[in-house]
Amino acid sequence: MPKSLPDYLKSRHAPEDVNAKHKDRLKFQDRVAVIITTAVGSMYALYFFIIFVFGWMLWQALAEKPFDPFPFVFMIFISNIIQLLLLPLIMVGQNIQNRHAQLRAEEDYHTTKTIHQDIEHILTTLDSLAKK
Repeated sequence: MPKSLPDYLKSRHAPEDVNAKHKDRLKFQDRVAVIITTAVGSMYALYFFIIFVFGWMLWQALAEKPFDPFPFVFMIFISNIIQLLLLPLIMVGQNIQNRHAQLRAEEDYHTTKTIHQDIEHILTTLDSLAKK
């Protein structure tokens, strides 16, 4: 620990806004991946897909001349295309979100470490003052 308070304050870790830092690093395609990952990972997306599948099945079951009769091969084909497109996109979005989480964790660690050092210094100073 430096002898003078101004020297110590200059050398210690200053907290940063890692959210802004992360946001500035994102490219356009990263932003798109995060938006789609967030949207597809919501309950509203699940509700949409459930309504889509059951709506499709009901529509084809009740139609006089269904173009996609049971076992709904065309619907399965469409859902497979959606899955093939979303799978890598979701993985990219999760990797980006993981990088953001790592930045936050590192910042939290450094801030906590600095606070711990400050508390140790305060306790040492209080102990030396109490002994006088």
